[in-house]
Amino acid sequence: MDKLKQTITAIVAVMIFALTSCNSGPQPIKLGQDACSFCKMSIADNRFGAEIITNKGKVFKFDDPHCVLAFMKANTINNNDIKETYLVNFSEPHNFISAQKAFFFKSNELHSPMGGNVASFDDEHKMREAMQNINGEKTVVTWDELVKEK
Repeated sequence: MDKLKQTITAIVAVMIFALTSCNSGPQPIKLGQDACSFCKMSIADNRFGAEIITNKGKVFKFDDPHCVLAFMKANTINNNDIKETYLVNFSEPHNFISAQKAFFFKSNELHSPMGGNVASFDDEHKMREAMQNINGEKTVVTWDELVKEK
């Protein structure tokens, strides 16, 4: 009976490990520790980070939307292998937004790490409020427009 309990315990432990190790969503970016998967620079600004998650669950981290787009254009991985692209919410830097659901604006006054100068938001109203606090020219863009630009 003890052998049966040990076997069941081992099976349950393996199942728990397997389920908890498969993170299908974005992972927290560790500022100053994580490096951009494209430019290899340390991720230092929590307002502009991004992640690509592949169909197999591999996570690629980026310091700027510019690097995500350049990574995709370079076909570093097959774009068909990309399950989801997430961007950091500019107004709530610890939250991620699906690129397809985000609202974006560009402005040279944003001064993002790699000069992409694109901020992403989970809400259009929050984006419009942030735009009012930025001087200079601002342009509202969509994810599809950004992808086509690169």
